[in-house]
Amino acid sequence: MPTVDVTSTPMTPSARLKAALRLTRWMAAHGSAAAHVVVSFRTAEPMEYFAGGMPLTTYENDTGQDKHARWASVVCHIHPDRDHAYRASMAEEIGQALGLDTDSAHLTVRFQPTQPDQVFYLESGSMTSGDPLPAGR
Repeated sequence: MPTVDVTSTPMTPSARLKAALRLTRWMAAHGSAAAHVVVSFRTAEPMEYFAGGMPLTTYENDTGQDKHARWASVVCHIHPDRDHAYRASMAEEIGQALGLDTDSAHLTVRFQPTQPDQVFYLESGSMTSGDPLPAGR
C-alpha cells in the first residue's frame, strides 16, 4: 500500500485532488494497484517549517490557499524492492504534481521503505496486512 504524505503551504481542494489523482495514476502505471495508493495532505502552520534557519511557511496571500504549493516536504512509504531509478522518477513526478518545478520552489522527498506485512488495513471488518509472512516466522 504505497503512501504519500504531503506537508505543504495551503493548497486548494481542487489542487489537492488533481495532485492525488496524478500521483495515483503514476503509481498505477508503475505496478501499484490504484485502489491501494494513499495520498494525504497536511497544511503547515505559519512559522512551522524552516530551511537554513529561514521560515518557509510565511503566507503572503489573503485567501490562505494557492493553486499550487510554494514548498512541500513529502514522505513516501513504498515497497523496499523499489530501486533508485523508481524513486528518482517518483520524486520528479511529485514535484510536477504539486506544481513545484520552478527555481524558487522548495521540495524534499523522503522515501521510507516499508514491508507490506508492516501495514495493516481494515478489510471486510477485520484488520489484515499486505503480505503476511509464512507461518512460524
